[in-house]
Amino acid sequence: MVGIVLKVIFILAGLLLLMTAASPAAVFPFWETDAVGSRVSFTTVPQRVVCLAPYITEMLPAFGRESILVGLTRQDLILNSGLRAVNVGDYFSPDVEAIADCTPDLIIVAPSHETVIRAFRDRSDCRLMVMEAHSLETAFSHMETMGRIFDCEEEATAVIRDNRNQLALAARKLSAVPAGRRPRVCRVMAGKTLSCPGDDSFQNEVIAAAGGLVPAWGKTGFAVPVEPAAWHEFNPQVVYGCTDNETAVRTLLDGPEWKEVDAVRDGRILMFPCDLTCRVSVRAGAFVQWLAALLHPDIYSTPEKAVLENTVLSRKPAAVSFDYVDRAEVVAHRVADATYKSVVVRFKEPVTVHSTLEGGRTGIRAVGNSYVPMHASLGHMTRGIDTVRKSIASNLGYTGAEYAGLMTGADMANLSIQTRTFKELTVTALVTAGVRGNALRMSRDTGAYYEKPGTINIILLTNRRLSPAAMAWAVVTVTEAKSAVLSDLDIRSTYSPRAHGATGTGTDTVLVVQGEGAETAYTGGHTKIGELIAKVVHAGVTEAIARQNGIRTDRDLLQRLAERKLGPDKVAARYTTYMNEKVLASRLAELLQEPYYTAFMESALALSDAYGKGLVKNLDFFDDSCRSVSVRLSGDSNALPVCSDNEETLPVVLQKAFDAIVGGIVKGDAVP
Repeated sequence: MVGIVLKVIFILAGLLLLMTAASPAAVFPFWETDAVGSRVSFTTVPQRVVCLAPYITEMLPAFGRESILVGLTRQDLILNSGLRAVNVGDYFSPDVEAIADCTPDLIIVAPSHETVIRAFRDRSDCRLMVMEAHSLETAFSHMETMGRIFDCEEEATAVIRDNRNQLALAARKLSAVPAGRRPRVCRVMAGKTLSCPGDDSFQNEVIAAAGGLVPAWGKTGFAVPVEPAAWHEFNPQVVYGCTDNETAVRTLLDGPEWKEVDAVRDGRILMFPCDLTCRVSVRAGAFVQWLAALLHPDIYSTPEKAVLENTVLSRKPAAVSFDYVDRAEVVAHRVADATYKSVVVRFKEPVTVHSTLEGGRTGIRAVGNSYVPMHASLGHMTRGIDTVRKSIASNLGYTGAEYAGLMTGADMANLSIQTRTFKELTVTALVTAGVRGNALRMSRDTGAYYEKPGTINIILLTNRRLSPAAMAWAVVTVTEAKSAVLSDLDIRSTYSPRAHGATGTGTDTVLVVQGEGAETAYTGGHTKIGELIAKVVHAGVTEAIARQNGIRTDRDLLQRLAERKLGPDKVAARYTTYMNEKVLASRLAELLQEPYYTAFMESALALSDAYGKGLVKNLDFFDDSCRSVSVRLSGDSNALPVCSDNEETLPVVLQKAFDAIVGGIVKGDAVP
């Protein structure tokens, strides 16, 4: 076990934190060898791709090639809200006809997709590639392959370089930690029994790279059953799993066979997003840093233990233009080994600002909004954010007294800058926004935290000198416009998604710059400047959410249901029928893609919210609609919805809607 750790450290420590040269552009024609040894020829860049391999699906948008994806599994569509492609069925049982209907020129599959491989292996009208990655190095190699195939070598190289640099940095930070101080860590999965990754899994590489000791079960594979005796012998000190499997994992670990280990006794059960735990992600390096910060908080939370100097790494101009603004730019800079990205607006003379994070401040020479990587927020920020604020200001060339800043978990690459003018009036908003993880509905959800850094962050500038009252009122106008976006997009509360839409994230912040020009005392909605403020904020928040989370009004119904934690698998699990759960989930997913049933469920979502608010008081008409849907599916005029087991109460309208659809499917054994 120690040998594995030392080997990983040796390999990663040998990686240089240097810019690697971009790969030369591919010269067509050329050949690539896939995971089963087949040679696939490419004479041109593929334009219509059906991808059933999730880790490849993630790569293509990261390389700027999402437009070529024409067919995806429903799991990938749900996970990647920003992608627009045809649903070609369940990952475990893809629909061959739906794939063919996409008229792809390339199909990318995993080895387990035997039915698809048989159907398309010998087709002359499209190519088939079988792809699988069990290790980080294999995944990086496949990134290079995708770069060649899709003529995006430079983008692929940049992603690989970032991952290697982060792995090398983690290795350097952890190099002095002896084996005796490295916690025993394993990834866990729960089904009928407890499973862990096999000894050949990339997940053990991730754990070792993050400074953990990995188990050796003597088995290989993505998930292997673990015997209680082996579990207790390894005695993990930290376990982690996938958020989608969280309830099952925690329930299983509470059982007598599994709970008598250090990790469970100490409550060190961590959960991470599926795209980080279940496949080699394009963010593998960031995940290693995140996990390392949790396993070794002292190293990651102590600025004095940083191995690299704080410095500016790059600058890029940002489109902000006012007479009192010197310049605006997006700056990448390093703080205690973490790479921050800050949008900064620098002023010719000191200004006054009104910030919901810091209150009213004077003598400000620059304002900004900084993206904080997850491992940094869990690491050195645990010592308090004041030190970090000062470091950010210093990197940007200011003292803490001269700089007013916001902080966010939204990537600055997804920044939206919006400007609107009317005659001599000009208003600009700089917006970052993320609504995954802590969106809530004010007045309905419970507050439990005391820290302040924000998630939807807005910096507002105008060509008017705003009075103190106007700056305060602008916060109201900004907030109303922001909440309107969340309503327009049907963003759900993280804490009560089935019942409530969100009004904000609970950590949103606004910074208003007083500005220069004619004095303005009122910025409410009835004023022209208030109108412009609302428009730039609405446009900025809408665009920022689309960039950060992929959420737009045209997203798929299955994506909207997943946001309510009502994906087809979860819905199917609520019902006890003769039909296999996976089959029922697949049929439900297919059915909800048909326009008639899509409209029925979309109507149910809207009606459910209205009924929950008391705006609709009688559901007799909806009961008639439900009966009609059930009869339409089953062909039985006496068909009644099947009853769910009510494992968790749903809003009454949604319960009726799913009872009708599932009842019709089961009673009629309907195939859409």
